[in-house]
Amino acid sequence: MSKPIRLIHLTLFAATTVASGLLFTACSSTATHNAPVVAIETPALDASQVATFDGLHNVVAYAPDFVCGGVPEGEEGLATLAAMGIKTIISVDGASPDVATAESLGMRYVHLPISYSGITAERQKELAQAISSLPGPFYMHCHHGKHRSAGALGSALVLAGKLTPAQAESRMKVSGLAADYKGLWKAVGEAQPMPAAELQADPSSFPKVAKVSGMVATMSEIDSVFENVVAAQKAAWSAPMDHPDLVPAKETKRLHALLAQMVADPESQKLDADYQTRLGKSIELGKALDAAVAANDKAAADTQFAAIQKSCKECHKAHRDN
Repeated sequence: MSKPIRLIHLTLFAATTVASGLLFTACSSTATHNAPVVAIETPALDASQVATFDGLHNVVAYAPDFVCGGVPEGEEGLATLAAMGIKTIISVDGASPDVATAESLGMRYVHLPISYSGITAERQKELAQAISSLPGPFYMHCHHGKHRSAGALGSALVLAGKLTPAQAESRMKVSGLAADYKGLWKAVGEAQPMPAAELQADPSSFPKVAKVSGMVATMSEIDSVFENVVAAQKAAWSAPMDHPDLVPAKETKRLHALLAQMVADPESQKLDADYQTRLGKSIELGKALDAAVAANDKAAADTQFAAIQKSCKECHKAHRDN
Protein backbone atom coordinates (compact mmCIF):
# COMPACT_ATOMS: atom_id res chain seq x y z
CA MET A 1 0.00 0.00 0.00
CA SER A 2 1.41 3.42 -0.90
CA LYS A 3 2.18 5.96 1.75
CA PRO A 4 -0.44 8.64 2.49
CA ILE A 5 0.04 11.76 0.44
CA ARG A 6 1.58 14.37 2.68
CA LEU A 7 0.92 18.04 2.02
CA ILE A 8 4.06 20.01 1.40
CA HIS A 9 3.91 23.59 2.63
CA LEU A 10 6.20 26.26 1.31
CA THR A 11 6.39 30.03 1.24
CA LEU A 12 6.15 31.42 -2.28
CA PHE A 13 8.71 34.10 -3.00
CA ALA A 14 7.41 36.13 -5.93
CA ALA A 15 10.77 37.51 -6.96
CA THR A 16 12.36 34.06 -7.05
CA THR A 17 9.43 32.70 -9.00
CA VAL A 18 9.72 35.38 -11.67
CA ALA A 19 13.50 35.01 -11.91
CA SER A 20 13.60 31.25 -12.25
CA GLY A 21 10.31 30.59 -14.02
CA LEU A 22 10.20 27.29 -12.21
CA LEU A 23 7.11 27.51 -10.03
CA PHE A 24 4.55 25.36 -11.75
CA THR A 25 0.82 25.67 -11.17
CA ALA A 26 -0.67 23.14 -8.79
CA CYS A 27 -2.91 20.50 -10.29
CA SER A 28 -6.49 20.47 -9.08
CA SER A 29 -7.86 17.56 -7.08
CA THR A 30 -9.35 14.63 -8.97
CA ALA A 31 -12.25 12.37 -8.13
CA THR A 32 -9.76 9.70 -7.09
CA HIS A 33 -7.53 11.98 -5.04
CA ASN A 34 -9.55 14.46 -3.02
CA ALA A 35 -6.73 15.88 -0.88
CA PRO A 36 -5.82 19.48 -1.85
CA VAL A 37 -2.52 19.81 -3.70
CA VAL A 38 -0.13 22.60 -2.72
CA ALA A 39 2.25 23.90 -5.37
CA ILE A 40 5.87 22.75 -5.08
CA GLU A 41 8.76 24.74 -6.45
CA THR A 42 11.24 22.83 -8.58
CA PRO A 43 15.01 23.25 -8.12
CA ALA A 44 16.67 26.35 -9.56
CA LEU A 45 18.30 26.05 -12.96
CA ASP A 46 21.67 26.93 -11.46
CA ALA A 47 21.41 24.59 -8.45
CA SER A 48 24.70 22.77 -7.88
CA GLN A 49 23.20 19.93 -5.82
CA VAL A 50 20.41 17.43 -6.43
CA ALA A 51 17.15 18.00 -4.57
CA THR A 52 14.97 15.55 -2.65
CA PHE A 53 11.19 15.70 -2.25
CA ASP A 54 8.58 13.34 -0.84
CA GLY A 55 8.86 10.18 -2.95
CA LEU A 56 11.30 11.79 -5.35
CA HIS A 57 15.11 11.77 -5.35
CA ASN A 58 18.06 13.15 -7.33
CA VAL A 59 15.92 15.91 -8.82
CA VAL A 60 17.67 18.42 -11.11
CA ALA A 61 16.23 21.12 -13.40
CA TYR A 62 17.87 21.24 -16.83
CA ALA A 63 15.87 24.00 -18.52
CA PRO A 64 12.58 25.82 -17.88
CA ASP A 65 9.83 23.14 -17.71
CA PHE A 66 12.34 20.25 -17.90
CA VAL A 67 13.27 18.29 -14.78
CA CYS A 68 15.23 15.05 -14.37
CA GLY A 69 15.41 12.59 -11.49
CA GLY A 70 14.78 9.16 -10.02
CA VAL A 71 11.72 6.98 -10.42
CA PRO A 72 8.69 8.36 -8.52
CA GLU A 73 8.22 6.21 -5.41
CA GLY A 74 4.60 5.12 -5.51
CA GLU A 75 1.66 7.48 -5.19
CA GLU A 76 3.66 9.82 -2.99
CA GLY A 77 6.27 10.50 -5.68
CA LEU A 78 3.66 10.95 -8.39
CA ALA A 79 1.68 13.32 -6.16
CA THR A 80 4.85 15.41 -5.77
CA LEU A 81 5.19 15.62 -9.54
CA ALA A 82 1.54 16.64 -9.86
CA ALA A 83 2.13 19.40 -7.30
CA MET A 84 5.06 20.60 -9.42
CA GLY A 85 2.66 20.97 -12.33
CA ILE A 86 4.26 18.19 -14.38
CA LYS A 87 2.08 17.15 -17.32
CA THR A 88 4.23 14.53 -19.05
CA ILE A 89 6.49 11.96 -17.38
CA ILE A 90 9.01 10.20 -19.61
CA SER A 91 10.64 7.02 -18.30
CA VAL A 92 13.82 5.72 -19.92
CA ASP A 93 14.04 2.84 -17.41
CA GLY A 94 13.29 -0.75 -18.36
CA ALA A 95 10.64 -1.23 -15.66
CA SER A 96 6.99 -0.62 -16.54
CA PRO A 97 5.74 2.73 -15.18
CA ASP A 98 2.65 3.26 -13.01
CA VAL A 99 0.51 4.70 -15.77
CA ALA A 100 -2.83 4.40 -13.97
CA THR A 101 -1.84 6.45 -10.92
CA ALA A 102 -0.13 9.10 -13.06
CA GLU A 103 -3.24 9.47 -15.20
CA SER A 104 -5.49 9.71 -12.14
CA LEU A 105 -3.37 12.71 -11.09
CA GLY A 106 -3.68 14.36 -14.50
CA MET A 107 -0.31 13.35 -15.95
CA ARG A 108 0.66 11.35 -19.01
CA TYR A 109 3.36 8.66 -19.00
CA VAL A 110 5.64 7.91 -21.97
CA HIS A 111 7.96 4.89 -21.83
CA LEU A 112 11.10 5.05 -24.02
CA PRO A 113 13.75 2.80 -22.38
CA ILE A 114 17.46 3.17 -23.10
CA SER A 115 20.55 1.25 -21.98
CA TYR A 116 23.56 2.35 -19.95
CA SER A 117 25.81 1.91 -22.98
CA GLY A 118 24.32 4.82 -24.90
CA ILE A 119 21.31 6.07 -26.85
CA THR A 120 20.55 4.99 -30.40
CA ALA A 121 19.97 7.71 -33.01
CA GLU A 122 16.36 6.59 -33.39
CA ARG A 123 15.69 6.75 -29.66
CA GLN A 124 17.38 10.17 -29.45
CA LYS A 125 15.00 11.40 -32.14
CA GLU A 126 11.98 9.93 -30.33
CA LEU A 127 12.96 11.61 -27.07
CA ALA A 128 13.44 14.97 -28.79
CA GLN A 129 10.08 14.60 -30.53
CA ALA A 130 8.37 13.65 -27.27
CA ILE A 131 9.49 16.82 -25.48
CA SER A 132 8.55 18.88 -28.55
CA SER A 133 5.13 17.34 -29.28
CA LEU A 134 3.64 16.60 -25.85
CA PRO A 135 2.43 19.03 -23.18
CA GLY A 136 4.90 20.19 -20.55
CA PRO A 137 6.26 20.68 -17.98
CA PHE A 138 8.22 17.43 -18.26
CA TYR A 139 9.86 15.05 -15.79
CA MET A 140 12.28 12.46 -17.21
CA HIS A 141 13.48 9.58 -15.07
CA CYS A 142 15.34 6.28 -15.04
CA HIS A 143 15.65 4.21 -11.85
CA HIS A 144 18.19 6.16 -9.80
CA GLY A 145 17.96 9.42 -11.71
CA LYS A 146 21.71 9.78 -12.15
CA HIS A 147 22.80 8.21 -15.40
CA ARG A 148 20.33 7.19 -18.13
CA SER A 149 17.78 9.92 -17.48
CA ALA A 150 20.54 12.55 -17.36
CA GLY A 151 21.93 11.43 -20.71
CA ALA A 152 18.47 11.07 -22.23
CA LEU A 153 17.21 14.50 -21.18
CA GLY A 154 20.49 16.17 -22.07
CA SER A 155 20.42 14.60 -25.51
CA ALA A 156 16.76 15.44 -26.12
CA LEU A 157 17.23 19.08 -25.14
CA VAL A 158 20.22 19.48 -27.49
CA LEU A 159 18.35 17.89 -30.40
CA ALA A 160 15.34 20.10 -29.66
CA GLY A 161 17.57 23.19 -29.76
CA LYS A 162 16.95 24.12 -26.14
CA LEU A 163 20.48 23.57 -24.80
CA THR A 164 23.98 23.34 -26.22
CA PRO A 165 25.95 20.15 -25.52
CA ALA A 166 28.09 22.06 -23.01
CA GLN A 167 25.02 23.36 -21.17
CA ALA A 168 23.48 19.90 -21.07
CA GLU A 169 26.70 18.32 -19.84
CA SER A 170 26.89 20.87 -17.03
CA ARG A 171 23.49 19.75 -15.71
CA MET A 172 24.36 16.07 -16.24
CA LYS A 173 27.30 16.54 -13.87
CA VAL A 174 24.93 17.84 -11.21
CA SER A 175 22.73 14.77 -11.68
CA GLY A 176 25.79 12.62 -11.06
CA LEU A 177 26.21 10.90 -14.43
CA ALA A 178 29.36 8.82 -13.94
CA ALA A 179 32.32 9.31 -16.26
CA ASP A 180 32.34 5.54 -16.84
CA TYR A 181 29.16 5.75 -18.93
CA LYS A 182 31.02 6.98 -21.99
CA GLY A 183 28.20 6.12 -24.40
CA LEU A 184 25.78 8.45 -22.63
CA TRP A 185 28.27 11.31 -22.59
CA LYS A 186 29.05 10.70 -26.26
CA ALA A 187 25.37 10.80 -27.22
CA VAL A 188 25.08 14.31 -25.79
CA GLY A 189 28.48 15.59 -26.85
CA GLU A 190 27.86 14.66 -30.48
CA ALA A 191 24.18 15.70 -30.57
CA GLN A 192 23.08 18.41 -32.99
CA PRO A 193 19.78 20.31 -33.24
CA MET A 194 17.19 18.69 -35.49
CA PRO A 195 15.23 20.65 -38.12
CA ALA A 196 12.12 22.14 -36.52
CA ALA A 197 9.78 20.25 -38.85
CA GLU A 198 11.27 16.89 -37.80
CA LEU A 199 10.69 17.57 -34.12
CA GLN A 200 6.92 17.25 -34.42
CA ALA A 201 5.30 13.83 -34.09
CA ASP A 202 1.82 12.42 -33.50
CA PRO A 203 1.27 12.56 -29.72
CA SER A 204 -0.55 9.22 -29.86
CA SER A 205 2.55 7.51 -31.28
CA PHE A 206 4.42 7.53 -27.97
CA PRO A 207 3.86 4.35 -25.89
CA LYS A 208 2.58 4.42 -22.32
CA VAL A 209 4.37 1.15 -21.64
CA ALA A 210 7.04 -0.19 -23.99
CA LYS A 211 7.51 -3.90 -24.55
CA VAL A 212 10.79 -4.68 -22.82
CA SER A 213 12.14 -8.21 -22.77
CA GLY A 214 15.30 -10.21 -22.58
CA MET A 215 18.49 -8.86 -21.08
CA VAL A 216 17.21 -5.28 -20.72
CA ALA A 217 14.20 -6.41 -18.67
CA THR A 218 16.27 -8.72 -16.47
CA MET A 219 18.93 -6.08 -15.81
CA SER A 220 16.21 -3.59 -14.89
CA GLU A 221 14.80 -6.03 -12.35
CA ILE A 222 18.29 -6.76 -11.01
CA ASP A 223 18.81 -3.02 -10.43
CA SER A 224 15.59 -2.84 -8.41
CA VAL A 225 16.33 -5.97 -6.35
CA PHE A 226 19.93 -4.94 -5.72
CA GLU A 227 18.67 -1.66 -4.30
CA ASN A 228 16.59 -3.66 -1.80
CA VAL A 229 19.64 -5.77 -0.91
CA VAL A 230 21.65 -2.58 -0.30
CA ALA A 231 18.92 -1.32 2.03
CA ALA A 232 18.90 -4.64 3.90
CA GLN A 233 22.68 -4.57 4.31
CA LYS A 234 22.57 -1.03 5.71
CA ALA A 235 19.97 -2.24 8.22
CA ALA A 236 22.31 -5.05 9.39
CA TRP A 237 20.43 -7.62 7.31
CA SER A 238 17.09 -6.73 8.87
CA ALA A 239 14.04 -4.98 7.45
CA PRO A 240 14.79 -1.24 7.11
CA MET A 241 12.65 1.04 9.27
CA ASP A 242 11.24 2.76 6.18
CA HIS A 243 10.57 -0.58 4.43
CA PRO A 244 9.27 -2.91 7.18
CA ASP A 245 7.88 -5.48 4.75
CA LEU A 246 11.26 -6.08 3.07
CA VAL A 247 12.60 -9.59 3.81
CA PRO A 248 16.40 -9.69 3.23
CA ALA A 249 16.50 -13.46 2.54
CA LYS A 250 13.83 -13.12 -0.16
CA GLU A 251 15.72 -10.31 -1.86
CA THR A 252 19.07 -12.14 -1.90
CA LYS A 253 17.33 -15.22 -3.26
CA ARG A 254 15.75 -13.13 -6.01
CA LEU A 255 19.11 -11.57 -6.82
CA HIS A 256 20.79 -14.95 -7.18
CA ALA A 257 17.91 -16.27 -9.32
CA LEU A 258 18.01 -13.26 -11.66
CA LEU A 259 21.77 -13.52 -12.13
CA ALA A 260 21.44 -17.22 -12.89
CA GLN A 261 18.66 -16.39 -15.36
CA MET A 262 21.15 -14.42 -17.45
CA VAL A 263 22.93 -17.63 -18.44
CA ALA A 264 20.00 -18.69 -20.65
CA ASP A 265 19.30 -15.24 -22.09
CA PRO A 266 20.03 -15.19 -25.86
CA GLU A 267 21.52 -11.68 -25.74
CA SER A 268 23.70 -12.60 -22.79
CA GLN A 269 24.89 -15.77 -24.53
CA LYS A 270 26.21 -13.73 -27.47
CA LEU A 271 28.67 -11.81 -25.30
CA ASP A 272 32.35 -12.75 -25.14
CA ALA A 273 34.19 -15.19 -22.90
CA ASP A 274 35.32 -12.50 -20.46
CA TYR A 275 31.69 -11.54 -19.83
CA GLN A 276 30.68 -15.19 -19.35
CA THR A 277 33.46 -15.66 -16.78
CA ARG A 278 32.43 -12.53 -14.90
CA LEU A 279 28.77 -13.57 -14.97
CA GLY A 280 29.66 -16.98 -13.57
CA LYS A 281 31.61 -15.34 -10.75
CA SER A 282 28.68 -13.04 -9.91
CA ILE A 283 26.28 -15.99 -9.83
CA GLU A 284 28.52 -17.85 -7.37
CA LEU A 285 28.87 -14.76 -5.19
CA GLY A 286 25.11 -14.25 -5.30
CA LYS A 287 24.60 -17.83 -4.17
CA ALA A 288 27.08 -17.39 -1.31
CA LEU A 289 25.43 -14.12 -0.24
CA ASP A 290 22.01 -15.77 -0.20
CA ALA A 291 23.33 -18.67 1.89
CA ALA A 292 24.94 -16.32 4.41
CA VAL A 293 21.77 -14.26 4.81
CA ALA A 294 19.62 -17.39 5.12
CA ALA A 295 21.96 -18.64 7.88
CA ASN A 296 21.83 -15.23 9.60
CA ASP A 297 25.62 -15.02 9.39
CA LYS A 298 25.87 -11.24 9.16
CA ALA A 299 29.66 -11.10 9.00
CA ALA A 300 29.77 -13.53 6.07
CA ALA A 301 26.87 -11.69 4.42
CA ASP A 302 28.79 -8.40 4.62
CA THR A 303 31.85 -10.04 3.07
CA GLN A 304 29.89 -11.62 0.22
CA PHE A 305 27.93 -8.41 -0.33
CA ALA A 306 31.15 -6.39 -0.75
CA ALA A 307 32.49 -9.04 -3.14
CA ILE A 308 29.39 -9.07 -5.35
CA GLN A 309 29.29 -5.26 -5.43
CA LYS A 310 32.89 -5.24 -6.66
CA SER A 311 32.24 -8.01 -9.17
CA CYS A 312 29.20 -6.25 -10.67
CA LYS A 313 30.99 -2.91 -10.85
CA GLU A 314 33.96 -4.44 -12.66
CA CYS A 315 31.68 -6.27 -15.10
CA HIS A 316 29.72 -3.10 -15.82
CA LYS A 317 32.93 -1.18 -16.46
CA ALA A 318 34.17 -3.82 -18.89
CA HIS A 319 30.94 -4.59 -20.74
CA ARG A 320 28.15 -2.09 -20.07
CA ASP A 321 29.56 1.37 -19.60
CA ASN A 322 31.40 1.90 -22.87
